[in-house]
Amino acid sequence: MKHFEIYTPETAPSPAAETLQALKEKIGFAPNVFAVMGGTPGGLSAFVSLNQNFGETSLSATEREIVQIAVSVENGGAYCVAGHTSFARKQGVADEIVEAVRTRGRIADPRLAALHTFVRRVTVRRGRLAEGELEAFLAAGYSDAQVQEVILGICVKMFSNLADNLLGFPLDDAFVPYRWDPSEAAPRADADAIAA
Repeated sequence: MKHFEIYTPETAPSPAAETLQALKEKIGFAPNVFAVMGGTPGGLSAFVSLNQNFGETSLSATEREIVQIAVSVENGGAYCVAGHTSFARKQGVADEIVEAVRTRGRIADPRLAALHTFVRRVTVRRGRLAEGELEAFLAAGYSDAQVQEVILGICVKMFSNLADNLLGFPLDDAFVPYRWDPSEAAPRADADAIAA
Protein backbone atom coordinates (compact mmCIF):
# COMPACT_ATOMS: atom_id res chain seq x y z
CA MET A 1 0.00 0.00 0.00
CA LYS A 2 1.28 3.46 -0.86
CA HIS A 3 1.90 5.62 2.18
CA PHE A 4 1.20 9.30 1.86
CA GLU A 5 3.28 12.04 3.39
CA ILE A 6 2.54 12.85 7.01
CA TYR A 7 2.73 16.62 7.25
CA THR A 8 3.71 18.65 10.27
CA PRO A 9 3.05 22.30 11.02
CA GLU A 10 6.55 22.91 9.64
CA THR A 11 6.11 21.01 6.35
CA ALA A 12 2.45 21.57 5.44
CA PRO A 13 1.44 24.36 3.07
CA SER A 14 -0.49 27.29 4.47
CA PRO A 15 -3.26 27.33 5.75
CA ALA A 16 -2.91 23.62 6.61
CA ALA A 17 0.23 24.38 8.62
CA GLU A 18 -1.74 26.68 10.91
CA THR A 19 -4.53 24.12 11.29
CA LEU A 20 -2.08 21.37 12.24
CA GLN A 21 -0.38 23.70 14.73
CA ALA A 22 -3.74 24.52 16.31
CA LEU A 23 -4.51 20.80 16.66
CA LYS A 24 -1.09 20.21 18.21
CA GLU A 25 -1.73 22.97 20.74
CA LYS A 26 -5.25 21.73 21.54
CA ILE A 27 -4.61 18.00 22.02
CA GLY A 28 -0.83 17.75 22.24
CA PHE A 29 -0.18 16.35 18.76
CA ALA A 30 -1.63 16.41 15.26
CA PRO A 31 -3.10 12.92 14.71
CA ASN A 32 -2.01 11.27 11.48
CA VAL A 33 -5.57 11.35 10.11
CA PHE A 34 -5.24 15.14 10.04
CA ALA A 35 -1.51 15.21 9.22
CA VAL A 36 -1.94 13.15 6.05
CA MET A 37 -4.59 15.61 4.89
CA GLY A 38 -2.11 18.46 5.39
CA GLY A 39 -1.18 18.28 1.71
CA THR A 40 -4.75 19.12 0.74
CA PRO A 41 -5.70 22.24 2.70
CA GLY A 42 -9.31 22.17 1.48
CA GLY A 43 -9.77 18.56 2.59
CA LEU A 44 -8.15 19.24 5.95
CA SER A 45 -10.27 22.35 6.49
CA ALA A 46 -13.46 20.46 5.64
CA PHE A 47 -12.56 17.57 7.94
CA VAL A 48 -11.70 19.89 10.85
CA SER A 49 -14.97 21.79 10.35
CA LEU A 50 -17.01 18.58 10.32
CA ASN A 51 -15.33 17.44 13.54
CA GLN A 52 -15.88 20.80 15.23
CA ASN A 53 -19.53 20.90 14.19
CA PHE A 54 -20.14 17.37 15.44
CA GLY A 55 -18.46 18.27 18.73
CA GLU A 56 -20.95 21.12 19.17
CA THR A 57 -24.06 18.95 18.85
CA SER A 58 -26.42 18.20 21.71
CA LEU A 59 -25.08 14.64 21.93
CA SER A 60 -23.01 13.88 25.02
CA ALA A 61 -19.33 12.90 24.80
CA THR A 62 -20.37 9.28 25.37
CA GLU A 63 -22.96 9.44 22.60
CA ARG A 64 -20.53 11.09 20.18
CA GLU A 65 -17.90 8.42 20.82
CA ILE A 66 -20.48 5.64 20.39
CA VAL A 67 -21.28 7.12 16.97
CA GLN A 68 -17.66 7.49 15.95
CA ILE A 69 -16.46 4.09 17.15
CA ALA A 70 -19.54 2.24 15.85
CA VAL A 71 -19.22 3.71 12.36
CA SER A 72 -15.52 2.89 12.34
CA VAL A 73 -16.17 -0.71 13.42
CA GLU A 74 -18.75 -1.16 10.66
CA ASN A 75 -16.30 0.27 8.10
CA GLY A 76 -13.29 -1.67 9.37
CA GLY A 77 -11.58 1.63 10.20
CA ALA A 78 -8.89 0.34 12.56
CA TYR A 79 -7.12 3.68 12.92
CA CYS A 80 -10.33 5.49 13.90
CA VAL A 81 -11.43 2.77 16.33
CA ALA A 82 -8.09 3.07 18.12
CA GLY A 83 -8.12 6.87 18.04
CA HIS A 84 -11.65 7.22 19.31
CA THR A 85 -11.08 4.60 21.99
CA SER A 86 -8.28 6.85 23.24
CA PHE A 87 -10.47 9.96 23.05
CA ALA A 88 -13.39 8.14 24.72
CA ARG A 89 -11.21 7.09 27.64
CA LYS A 90 -9.88 10.65 28.04
CA GLN A 91 -13.48 11.93 28.17
CA GLY A 92 -14.50 9.44 30.83
CA VAL A 93 -16.65 7.17 28.66
CA ALA A 94 -17.22 3.94 30.60
CA ASP A 95 -14.87 1.11 29.58
CA GLU A 96 -17.75 -1.35 29.22
CA ILE A 97 -19.48 0.94 26.71
CA VAL A 98 -16.32 1.39 24.66
CA GLU A 99 -15.66 -2.36 24.69
CA ALA A 100 -19.25 -3.16 23.66
CA VAL A 101 -19.02 -0.82 20.68
CA ARG A 102 -15.56 -2.10 19.64
CA THR A 103 -16.82 -5.70 19.67
CA ARG A 104 -20.37 -5.18 18.35
CA GLY A 105 -21.55 -6.20 21.78
CA ARG A 106 -24.51 -5.03 23.82
CA ILE A 107 -24.70 -1.83 25.84
CA ALA A 108 -26.68 -2.18 29.08
CA ASP A 109 -28.17 1.34 29.05
CA PRO A 110 -31.32 1.15 26.85
CA ARG A 111 -30.99 4.68 25.43
CA LEU A 112 -27.33 4.23 24.50
CA ALA A 113 -28.08 0.75 23.14
CA ALA A 114 -30.73 2.29 20.88
CA LEU A 115 -28.16 4.82 19.63
CA HIS A 116 -25.61 2.06 18.97
CA THR A 117 -28.15 0.01 17.03
CA PHE A 118 -29.39 3.02 15.08
CA VAL A 119 -25.87 4.09 14.08
CA ARG A 120 -24.96 0.59 12.95
CA ARG A 121 -28.14 0.25 10.90
CA VAL A 122 -27.80 3.66 9.25
CA THR A 123 -24.15 3.00 8.42
CA VAL A 124 -24.55 -0.52 7.07
CA ARG A 125 -27.77 0.21 5.18
CA ARG A 126 -26.68 3.67 3.98
CA GLY A 127 -29.71 5.28 5.60
CA ARG A 128 -32.32 2.87 4.24
CA LEU A 129 -34.00 1.77 7.45
CA ALA A 130 -36.87 -0.66 7.78
CA GLU A 131 -40.27 0.60 8.84
CA GLY A 132 -40.35 1.45 12.53
CA GLU A 133 -36.58 1.61 13.09
CA LEU A 134 -36.34 5.39 13.03
CA GLU A 135 -39.36 5.56 15.30
CA ALA A 136 -37.71 3.12 17.72
CA PHE A 137 -34.68 5.42 17.94
CA LEU A 138 -36.91 8.42 18.62
CA ALA A 139 -38.89 6.45 21.19
CA ALA A 140 -35.63 5.82 23.09
CA GLY A 141 -35.56 9.55 23.88
CA TYR A 142 -33.78 11.10 20.93
CA SER A 143 -35.11 14.11 19.03
CA ASP A 144 -35.57 14.82 15.34
CA ALA A 145 -32.59 17.19 15.54
CA GLN A 146 -30.47 14.44 17.06
CA VAL A 147 -31.25 12.18 14.11
CA GLN A 148 -29.53 14.77 11.94
CA GLU A 149 -26.69 15.14 14.45
CA VAL A 150 -26.10 11.40 14.25
CA ILE A 151 -26.02 11.67 10.44
CA LEU A 152 -23.39 14.40 10.78
CA GLY A 153 -21.31 12.13 13.03
CA ILE A 154 -21.61 9.28 10.54
CA CYS A 155 -20.43 11.62 7.78
CA VAL A 156 -17.39 12.67 9.83
CA LYS A 157 -16.37 9.06 10.33
CA MET A 158 -17.14 8.00 6.76
CA PHE A 159 -14.71 10.72 5.63
CA SER A 160 -11.88 9.51 7.86
CA ASN A 161 -12.66 5.78 7.51
CA LEU A 162 -12.57 6.00 3.72
CA ALA A 163 -9.32 7.97 3.85
CA ASP A 164 -7.74 5.51 6.29
CA ASN A 165 -8.91 2.42 4.45
CA LEU A 166 -7.54 3.81 1.18
CA LEU A 167 -4.40 5.59 2.40
CA GLY A 168 -3.46 3.50 5.44
CA PHE A 169 -2.58 5.93 8.22
CA PRO A 170 0.11 4.73 10.59
CA LEU A 171 -1.18 4.53 14.15
CA ASP A 172 -0.07 7.44 16.33
CA ASP A 173 1.92 6.50 19.43
CA ALA A 174 -0.93 7.80 21.62
CA PHE A 175 -3.33 5.33 19.98
CA VAL A 176 -1.11 2.21 20.03
CA PRO A 177 -2.47 0.95 23.41
CA TYR A 178 -5.93 0.94 21.81
CA ARG A 179 -4.97 -0.88 18.60
CA TRP A 180 -7.95 -2.66 17.06
CA ASP A 181 -8.33 -5.36 14.46
CA PRO A 182 -11.68 -6.08 12.76
CA SER A 183 -11.41 -9.71 13.92
CA GLU A 184 -12.00 -8.45 17.49
CA ALA A 185 -15.61 -7.59 16.65
CA ALA A 186 -18.36 -10.16 16.52
CA PRO A 187 -19.27 -11.03 12.96
CA ARG A 188 -21.57 -8.41 11.49
CA ALA A 189 -25.14 -9.59 11.31
CA ASP A 190 -26.94 -9.34 8.03
CA ALA A 191 -27.95 -5.69 7.68
CA ASP A 192 -31.59 -6.61 8.13
CA ALA A 193 -30.84 -8.53 11.32
CA ILE A 194 -28.91 -5.94 13.33
CA ALA A 195 -30.58 -6.41 16.67
CA ALA A 196 -31.75 -3.67 18.96
